[in-house]
Amino acid sequence: MAILLACEGRGRAARAPASAMPLVDARARLRWALLLLAGIAAALFVGWVGFMASDDSLYYAGAVRWLTDPPFAGSDHWSTRFPLTVSFAAVLAAVGRNYAAFGVTAVLFYLLLVAVVGRFTAQLAGERSGWIAALLTATLAVVVTDATTVSVDLIEVAALIGGAWLVGSASDDRRGLTRAALGGALFGTAVLCRETSVLALAALGPALLLGRPVSRRLLIACGLGAAAVLAGEALFQWSLTGDPLRRYTIAFHHDEHINRAANREGNFLLWPPIDPVLVLLINDDFGLLFWLAGAALWRGAWSLTPPQRRAPLTLLAAMAGVSFLLVAALYTKLVLNPRYFMLAAIVAVIVLAIWLDRLDRRLGALTIALLVSTNLLLMSVGNAHPRWPMEALVRAAQAHPREVIAADADVVRRADISMAFIGQSNVRALPRDPSDKAVPHLVVAQVDQAPAGQVIARYPPPPTRLGSLLRTLGLEPLVPASIARRMFAPGTEMVLVRTTGG
Repeated sequence: MAILLACEGRGRAARAPASAMPLVDARARLRWALLLLAGIAAALFVGWVGFMASDDSLYYAGAVRWLTDPPFAGSDHWSTRFPLTVSFAAVLAAVGRNYAAFGVTAVLFYLLLVAVVGRFTAQLAGERSGWIAALLTATLAVVVTDATTVSVDLIEVAALIGGAWLVGSASDDRRGLTRAALGGALFGTAVLCRETSVLALAALGPALLLGRPVSRRLLIACGLGAAAVLAGEALFQWSLTGDPLRRYTIAFHHDEHINRAANREGNFLLWPPIDPVLVLLINDDFGLLFWLAGAALWRGAWSLTPPQRRAPLTLLAAMAGVSFLLVAALYTKLVLNPRYFMLAAIVAVIVLAIWLDRLDRRLGALTIALLVSTNLLLMSVGNAHPRWPMEALVRAAQAHPREVIAADADVVRRADISMAFIGQSNVRALPRDPSDKAVPHLVVAQVDQAPAGQVIARYPPPPTRLGSLLRTLGLEPLVPASIARRMFAPGTEMVLVRTTGG
């Protein structure tokens, strides 16, 4: 992203007349900055999940190898995502191997994305539009979902947006060609984050044929920049492993089949041809965003950006549109996960921010307040403890440090990093045969699957953020039974049992 910041003043957009952009004085700028900080703080508080013992543990393993055995070519699909693992390793070196390093890494990429979207929009349509876009991005659930958990999603999208800005705003001269090549380097970085970035970059093919919205010379320079990054990674793999295409072999075989049932997690689906659209319109991760962005487009939001500065947004919108169509077409290969549509969400944010900036001041403020409050409300109903069995096991191990605690093998495996952080190793996987005499006398299990014995501790799952607030206010009895479980017990109660004979 330093490439983007270093070059942002050199393209065509930078040469547009200053009078074309709404001005923001110092006092208003301070108000917007405070509002954005408040939005970031609220979003992180409401949406905080932290360490999940899922993909983040695999990124951690890759990052640690960069500290203990560099250079590391990667051993699996996750550890070959070098823009993330190398950055994570740098944070681990500075902060230490602890939960804080996970949080710092995730929040840094979250702040990076917010800054890139805000700057992109400001260069298109003025500083106030940029502040609005930054605020909407900072409080958008699909973004905040990854803001506290180490994930590749945010750095990938930030690289795609930065690349679209550099290429789309480049002038057709020698300096512009360099700028486009740097934009291509960011596109290459996005592919190193996740190979599915090529779905968005497929939009560059038609753009090359048309010579629009940027010239063919610039797109060729962009391609050379991306190729340089990808060739550099291939050379790195060849030098360490002898296989220049090793990362792609790993990526193409890490998941042989994705069950369509996984598409229904958090989605409202009716019919495959329209299901991707339903994901955008009816999903907690997007809230009202696409409904209001559609209204903004209908009311002429696209024309609010001067034509001479529209190329970066046109390019980004084409990338988002092509990516959406290809993910929709490949729904049997790629789960209809909202994170695959994050680029489309950012385009919607930018268009909506530009429109809101031109609305009547009071109506615009009310609409922004509605969007932000809706986003926070939807985030507050999410489960902040998705790995509660693992958390319960760690709590039990801490409470009984001199005894061995047994649990399901998958739960024990997920607890590896947490146990290392607390400096204990007193957990074991349950034997496959329940009658095995080697079963430890203390067992953590789901309440409905617990072995016979004395229950000495219970670990009910904590309520959601909204559930906790309603319980504090004494409003829990007013919540309908159909949704009370999701609000106040969003998981399975775990128990610690001392088995018979213990």
